[in-house]
Amino acid sequence: MRFFDASALVRRYVQEPESTRLRRLLRAGEVALCRLSEVEVISAFARLAREEAISSAARDGAATAFVADVPAWTVVEITPDVTRTARRLLLQHALCSGDALQLGAALMLQEAIGRPLREFVAYDRRLLDAAQAEQLSIGRRRR
Repeated sequence: MRFFDASALVRRYVQEPESTRLRRLLRAGEVALCRLSEVEVISAFARLAREEAISSAARDGAATAFVADVPAWTVVEITPDVTRTARRLLLQHALCSGDALQLGAALMLQEAIGRPLREFVAYDRRLLDAAQAEQLSIGRRRR
């Protein structure tokens, strides 16, 4: 199972560097994400439209497609265990709160399934550094 941070999921719906590779990863096995991604991904689409990087029609199409895909994936809820782990991560790594929740969700999922995640996929250097420090496989380095 691969865990996808919101920074990676956006690339499934909006053409950016690594979009082709990201789409291939999403098709290559079980997908997991944090419930927080439902908000962060839509926020990214809205920001891209505000910055005129994509049209409002593209924003709306991407949002609709993303929301339709989520039920097919494993969604990790933001539970007390996830927030407790996120608090620890904030004290140990240079992360923002959202990234700490994402990484906390991945760590809790790994614990729940009782085996290592195949890969933690993100496009944020600090988050990847923290994931690697927490012994998650990050695959090929991104950004």
